[in-house]
Amino acid sequence: MVDYDIYEEFRDPETYDLICDAFDEDYPVIEQWARTLGSPLLDLACGTGRMAIHMALQGYQVTGVDLMSEMIARARQKAAERAVSVEWVAADARSFHLHQQFPFIFMLMNAFQFLLTREDHEAMFACVREHLLPGGYFLFETRNPSPHNLFEPHHPEGGHYRLPGGGELVTTEQQLYDPLTQIQHFTSHQTFFYSGGQRQEKTLRVALRYVFPQEMETLLFYNGFQIHTCYGNWQQDPLTATSPAMIYVCQKRA
Repeated sequence: MVDYDIYEEFRDPETYDLICDAFDEDYPVIEQWARTLGSPLLDLACGTGRMAIHMALQGYQVTGVDLMSEMIARARQKAAERAVSVEWVAADARSFHLHQQFPFIFMLMNAFQFLLTREDHEAMFACVREHLLPGGYFLFETRNPSPHNLFEPHHPEGGHYRLPGGGELVTTEQQLYDPLTQIQHFTSHQTFFYSGGQRQEKTLRVALRYVFPQEMETLLFYNGFQIHTCYGNWQQDPLTATSPAMIYVCQKRA
């Protein structure tokens, strides 16, 4: 049972950027597919615009959609600071309607795992199908439900991040996997040590749904998709039992 706000961490986009904005391992794969398929691009669950802005800076026409208005506001600010044009839309991946189709749609940073039920998956896939051009591709990633990901701490040493005005953010986390619901419950503790000596603490909870490979094949098939390929990491290695991720590239079936 999930009885807490699973989106709480996204109401603080500055801290989110501090932790996540430097990630760039997925750049080469998205760039590769974008070169093949062309504009416009749809970044679904775009967060604060990390990938959308990166692709717009390369000349692509990009739309970024995210559920959280706080993330979209931060994305607009970052795009303006970099003098780049992106269309930002605050909308739910399960119910958005842009009245436009795209040759390439992607959902990154394991946003797929915030869809906790079959109904959530079906609604999102229906929206993606609606917005894909004939022959278009949908790329999304989710963590591989390996024993390592399910039962071992993702960041056993904790996280240490420099604060913009000086000081440090230290993060630690605990996790509990429920095999019946396939949901992993995270409790994240954030301690902000400011340069003036002040200290602030936050506790956030997150729920992440895991989908197993054979389950994913079935889920995609019955929601009208065919799998083009599946990578086990952003280096495009094949999926194995110990791969950190499952990165699917799909097309809607005719």
